[in-house]
Amino acid sequence: MTFAPENPEYQANQMSEINQIVAKYATEIDDTIRSLVNESPYLMRGIISYHFGWVDENFQPANFSRGKMLRPVINLLVYEAITGSYQAALPVAASIEIVHNFSLLHDDIEDDDIERRGRPTAWTIWGKPAVINVGDHLYSLAYKALHRLDPKQIPVESILAVNRIVNDTCLKLTEGQDLDLQFETLHDVTTEMYLEMVYKKTGALIEAAILAGARLATSDEHIIQNYYDFAHSIGLAFQIRDDVLGIWGDSAKTGKSVVNDLRRKKKTLPVIYMLDQTTGERKEKLQTLYIDPEPLSDPQIEFVRECLELVHAKNYAQEIADNYKQKSFDALDRIGTLNQAQIDLKTITEFLINRLY
Repeated sequence: MTFAPENPEYQANQMSEINQIVAKYATEIDDTIRSLVNESPYLMRGIISYHFGWVDENFQPANFSRGKMLRPVINLLVYEAITGSYQAALPVAASIEIVHNFSLLHDDIEDDDIERRGRPTAWTIWGKPAVINVGDHLYSLAYKALHRLDPKQIPVESILAVNRIVNDTCLKLTEGQDLDLQFETLHDVTTEMYLEMVYKKTGALIEAAILAGARLATSDEHIIQNYYDFAHSIGLAFQIRDDVLGIWGDSAKTGKSVVNDLRRKKKTLPVIYMLDQTTGERKEKLQTLYIDPEPLSDPQIEFVRECLELVHAKNYAQEIADNYKQKSFDALDRIGTLNQAQIDLKTITEFLINRLY
C-alpha cells in the first residue's frame, strides 16, 4: 500500500519541477487564449479575464492564480513526445483550457460555490445570468480555437478527429455533472456509479487533452491506444485525489472550503466507502443524516469526519488513486518512447496523484 508523500521537502521539489515544465508552455497557451478572448464584447471579456486571473474585479490588470494549466500542458507534451515539437498543437491546448474554464464557471453556479482560487467566484460579482452566458461564450470560443489548426501542417482527418474528441468530451462533462447533481439526493450510490460519474465529469477532459494530442500527432493506433489507456487511468486518479483534498486538503492551498462537499453531502469516494463500511448505531445515524434533504450542520460534519477516520477512508481512496497511477505509468511504458516530453508526462502524473492543492 502506498500513500501520497506529504512532507514539505518532497512537495517543494515536486512543485519546482512542475513549475518548470508548465513555464515552458504557459505563455504561448495564454497568448493563444487571450487572442481569442480579446475579440469578445467588453463586459464578457472582463468577466473572462477576471476568471482567468488576468484582471481584478474592476478589470484592472492583475496576476492572480489562474489554475495549474496542466490539461493544456499535457496536451502539448503528448504531441511533442510523438513529433518532437509542440507549436502546431497550441490551438488544441487553448481549446482544452477554455472548455475546462467554461465548465468551472457553470459548476460554480450549480454548486453555489462562492470562492475559487482564493477569490470570489464570478457569479457572486456579476450575477448568475451574466456568468451563464459568459460560460456559453467560452464554449463557443473553444471551437473557434480549433479552427486555427493548420491543414497544411496537420491532415484534415486528424483535425476532424480532434473536433469530435472535444465535442464528445463536452457532452460527457454535462452528463457527469448531471450524475453528480443526482447523487446528492440519491441514497444508494455504488463505487461503480461513482467511477462512471467522475470519469465523465473530470476524467473525460484529461483524457481529451491526451487523446487529442496523440490523434493530432500520429495515425499509429498502437500509440494512440496506449495514450488512451494512460489518459483513462490518470483521469480517474486525478478526481479521486480531488475528493481527498475536498475533505482533508488545506484551504489556503486549494483555494476552496474543505467543508462544502461534506455539507452538501456529495457522494465522493471516501464518503461512499464510509457509508458502506460503517456499522451499528453510527451507520443508522449516517443513514438518517444522508436521507434528510437539509445540508449538514457543523456538528454533523464533525460526526461524519469521525466516521471517515474510523474506517480509514482517506487511506482507502488514496490507495485506489495510486493503483490508477500505476496503470497509467504502465501504459506510458508500453509506448516505448523515451524523451524529455514523455519524462515530463510522468512527472505531471506523479504530481496529479500526490498534489496538496
